[in-house]
Amino acid sequence: MQETITYSLVERRKNSEEYYNAVKAFAKEVLDKASESIGPDVNEFITYIKEFKLEEVRKTEEYILELISFGILWYTYGNAALEVKHAPFITLSRMAEWRKKHQKLKQAIDLFRGIMTTLVLLPKKERTTEINLPTIEQIDKVCSWFEATGEFREEALRFIRWRAFWSTIGHDRFEQKLKSIALFTRWFESRSLEVLGDYTQNVESFIEKSQSRYRWREDRISCTRTRLEYHLNMVGAEIMNLAFREDFVNTEITSVLVPGCMRGRPFEECKAVKVKEGLKCQGCLPKCKVNQLREMGKRNNFDVYIIPHASDLTLWAPKPGRQRQGVIASACVTTLVEGGWELKRYGVPAQCVLLDYSGCKKHWHRDGFPTQLNVHELKRILNSKSSMNACL
Repeated sequence: MQETITYSLVERRKNSEEYYNAVKAFAKEVLDKASESIGPDVNEFITYIKEFKLEEVRKTEEYILELISFGILWYTYGNAALEVKHAPFITLSRMAEWRKKHQKLKQAIDLFRGIMTTLVLLPKKERTTEINLPTIEQIDKVCSWFEATGEFREEALRFIRWRAFWSTIGHDRFEQKLKSIALFTRWFESRSLEVLGDYTQNVESFIEKSQSRYRWREDRISCTRTRLEYHLNMVGAEIMNLAFREDFVNTEITSVLVPGCMRGRPFEECKAVKVKEGLKCQGCLPKCKVNQLREMGKRNNFDVYIIPHASDLTLWAPKPGRQRQGVIASACVTTLVEGGWELKRYGVPAQCVLLDYSGCKKHWHRDGFPTQLNVHELKRILNSKSSMNACL
């Protein structure tokens, strides 16, 4: 049995099929519940977007996920962010982007950001348990804090448009909408624990044991996410797949992006070759999960690339004169949804498959061990594309 660090989709099970059955049903329940409670707010927001031509209107599920995310992230980080009086928000936000585009500087940037995160972004005292509804001005500050962390940049970009909408509707209506979001957040916290709690049992004990280890590290926030955030991202991955599927199935070629922690050998021994897309497996170890995906790709017409954490995803953006490319990305629970939003911003039709558990040496485990994904879930996504193409 593989060691569980924070979460495991296969804990005490043969595979993660039971998890996918549960999370798909729960995602539907969440969307149904959200349609009743915060659905009217989403519809008003879509009307606002159309009226001011702010963007091409996206799927309703995307806007629902944005509101759910706002409620949960405000509940989790709102007080901590508001306690920060002075911080170089813009500089930290820019550095989070620089580390993706300038890999040679990444180590130095991460060192600086780790120190600054602890010194200026996270208050020394624990947040109070009471979470009040935010004002418009407080949302401005919290969005700046979200961007500066580097962990919630995509969410912040979306929350800013919600903030612009809320500023047009008057104080009483604004407050009522936030109350609806807060009520939904409390329901989600309770219900998600019932449905998904079995897969996240180690999160709280891990945080308690490991906080000092991450104190000065750039990945401090990412690796100490709350259990509620794990549940949000699990459901968020499913909602994203629903919202993005139509675009994905209409692509011409497919690439599967996996993290380095899936390799069966340590980085120093892996024979993967560097290409512009990332690293290309050379099949040096038959039992390696990446190699097995590579062989599967030969039979199912997709390429596999190993992508370092915090890579520049603009590489996958559509280019004139090239076939339209769909991407299936895999990562651990704490990072996958943020990457999905980023791919969406670059116009990349994407789907995602969670790693069954985390295990990389860089972020999670002192020694590290190979991770894996659910191949059946990957095949279901690929088959949805094949079925659509067969109907055309």
